[in-house]
Amino acid sequence: MTSRLSLLAGLALMAGFSAFAEAPETAEDAGRATEADELSVNFREFVDEAIGEGLLTPADQAPVSASAPSEPTQLFRGRLSPTDAAAPVEVDSACISDAVLDLQAFEEFSTYEHFLNWRAEQVATGISLTPADVAMAYVSIGLYAEGRLQVSGMEDTDSRYIRNLSRLLEDGSVPDIELFEQVAACNMYGDIWLSLARLSLLDEKGVDLLDLNLMSYRRLPYRLKVRTASLAIPSLDRMGKTLLSEKLMADFSAEEIRRSQRLAFTRAMIDMNQGGIERERQLREFLNVPELRSETAAVLMRHGLPVEASLQDELVGDLLKNVQQLPRGSDVRASLETMLKGPGEISDYEMISELAELPAMQDPETRKLLGNQLAARLQKDFEGADRLASLAAMSAVGENEDILSGNSGHDQIVESAARFAGNIGLLSVMTALSEDIPDSEGLTSERAALAFRMQDFASLRDLTQTRSDNPDVMRLAAMAAVLTNDRAWLAKVASRVVLDTPTVVDLIETDAASGNWILPAAVYSAAERITQEDYRPRIDAVLALKFGKAEPRLQRIKLSEIPEHLSQISAALNSNFQEMP
Repeated sequence: MTSRLSLLAGLALMAGFSAFAEAPETAEDAGRATEADELSVNFREFVDEAIGEGLLTPADQAPVSASAPSEPTQLFRGRLSPTDAAAPVEVDSACISDAVLDLQAFEEFSTYEHFLNWRAEQVATGISLTPADVAMAYVSIGLYAEGRLQVSGMEDTDSRYIRNLSRLLEDGSVPDIELFEQVAACNMYGDIWLSLARLSLLDEKGVDLLDLNLMSYRRLPYRLKVRTASLAIPSLDRMGKTLLSEKLMADFSAEEIRRSQRLAFTRAMIDMNQGGIERERQLREFLNVPELRSETAAVLMRHGLPVEASLQDELVGDLLKNVQQLPRGSDVRASLETMLKGPGEISDYEMISELAELPAMQDPETRKLLGNQLAARLQKDFEGADRLASLAAMSAVGENEDILSGNSGHDQIVESAARFAGNIGLLSVMTALSEDIPDSEGLTSERAALAFRMQDFASLRDLTQTRSDNPDVMRLAAMAAVLTNDRAWLAKVASRVVLDTPTVVDLIETDAASGNWILPAAVYSAAERITQEDYRPRIDAVLALKFGKAEPRLQRIKLSEIPEHLSQISAALNSNFQEMP
């Protein structure tokens, strides 16, 4: 695939120059020109086909320098043209201009040839194109990575927003939801992308916002409209918003849906809400499409239909990704609710939640029986080896807190859910669940260990404020301070660190690994006094790094070894005297 993309980059440069070639003067020149035209046409068709199939979304890479001089008018940055020495970009904290997100000029864009024609028109009229202009033109035809390259290394608000938007459209990731909210508040074209970002995070506030911006959606360039529908409809389907999904699909003809694999999949997903063997068969066909396997399996499972066991690990990975993509500070409990809709049929947790809402289930005794049943199912899934069932149980704990609140096993179940969240690396979920139960030394230590492992030092700082009595918290906080060369933090926590043998060894090894050497001398003195044979090789290795070349250090010598050492010293002194002039 890499060689194909390199070939595409070369062909793109050739096709671009062919658009400005002079008229042929001889028959031989005319023949070559005809061949060049055919190559250009074939290239454009190939690019359009690759974009349509989702193949042409290359990963970012550094711009490649070329020996040939650049054109006077720089239209591209990155893959399709070498980068000039650009003037410094001023960082502007203000909102981006409406013109950046105004896609009216690209409304008819659907092929790569449309892009080339647009570029030629700008050159012919002498219009100066900014990197943001070219980036949004690329984004409009589905070349998201190419669009990012145009604004790579630029830290103005326009460039940061375009990079975030291209990431959202490429893989549904939302690393900075606050940026989308900031721009939507002051840019008339920002609401449509904020709604898509919220839907990608399974935030129901995105539903109403998208419904209000259907006109903006309908005016999007064709490929952007396809991509927006492909990202929004799976989230809408999880939320049960079939009507809005139908509104989005209404903009495509039956032929357009047939030609686009993504649109065909979303159509089959929506149709599954009507049930039927034929609709199930049509949806199952997408299990044969690698990039749609896990999404298809998730839809089938939401409808209570079986899938192969081999697909369950893929489904677990996707469900975890939904939570891991949440920015810090997001509503974790809301995400747990959406996760429950995935593997709910494994333990019937969704059924229990629905039962709990019925009027007949509101008397205390009935709810107690329901809570006991739920607790038994949860504990069974946490104790089992099925990770998908444990994931469903973890989600159900957050969703059914009111049912479990009066159960005698409440604290144990919530702690099991928190531990499972920690085992799979979901620190935000682990933290949220831990807040519902009394402090547990073991669970607090696990939270601190996970925060350190994920380098979430902000969470570790928070723990030092509330759990300074936990030795593991303070030990890991000291190690984090060493790693980040934060002397002030180290000084603040050092007095609360218990200098037992394992802690001392961990601290000096961290100091050596970081290369900062900021631990106080008292820690190294404690290390030199350790005599356990299991730890001495590790200690000696660190001390050799610290003192070996920097300064001499005291060494303990056994009484029986004194004569041998004195002989060595005498020999060394005699050697030095003989070498003196």
